[in-house]
Amino acid sequence: MIRNIEEKDIPVILNWYNWYIKNSSATFETEELTLDEFKQRVSFITEKYPWIILEEEDKPVGYAYYSDFNSRQAYACTVDLAIYLEPNACHHGYGKTLMKEMIDIARKYGYKNIVSLVTAGNIASEKLHERFGFIKKATFEEIGYKHNQWLAVSYYYL
Repeated sequence: MIRNIEEKDIPVILNWYNWYIKNSSATFETEELTLDEFKQRVSFITEKYPWIILEEEDKPVGYAYYSDFNSRQAYACTVDLAIYLEPNACHHGYGKTLMKEMIDIARKYGYKNIVSLVTAGNIASEKLHERFGFIKKATFEEIGYKHNQWLAVSYYYL
């Protein structure tokens, strides 16, 4: 089941997000977020954009949201997509379900473009985006430094 985020979800998905901060390069944040910081982020984003939760057997297994691609007004037709799964819920098709729903939401809300930043080498995310027709438009080498290594980011566009 897909539904909008609720207050009760925030601590659960914050735990996932902090796991990604500590253990992966999927996010370029390096410091774990507090519950208050994450609540503020959710509140700020959901004032303008949808943030959805995917549940399996009444438990969240993934989430997705849009945010500003760029804060300048002329970019209002373009959104930045983020999808995160419960760390043990990868490779079950949840990413595909969330991606399909988010593309449908973009069309419903009239967004012309979806941009997604993917850490180069994140094969599962790269394949997911390509499966839904996203095109890799650019890769920026050594644009971030995390876990003692330089990282590249690819911009995927639909």
